Amino acid sequence: MGSGIIGRAMLQAYRKALENANKTGVAHEAVNNIRRASKTMTEQEARQILGVTEQSTWEEIAQVFSYLHLAPRYSHVQC
Repeated sequence: MGSGIIGRAMLQAYRKALENANKTGVAHEAVNNIRRASKTMTEQEARQILGVTEQSTWEEIAQVFSYLHLAPRYSHVQC
């Protein structure tokens, strides 16, 4: 009998917490944080974009990154 009362009270408290979270926007913010986190690039995707392999040295990766990062800034300059 006592566990039933506690169970109902916990369920009621949980529902109230969800209701309050929806009112204050906390639930919406949590969903946005989850979406943002799921858009994190994996190491494999980064390597594919840079065109490097797992065996590439850090210097090679930095050189490719620098080139790709700076290229748009100097694309208007004619040699």
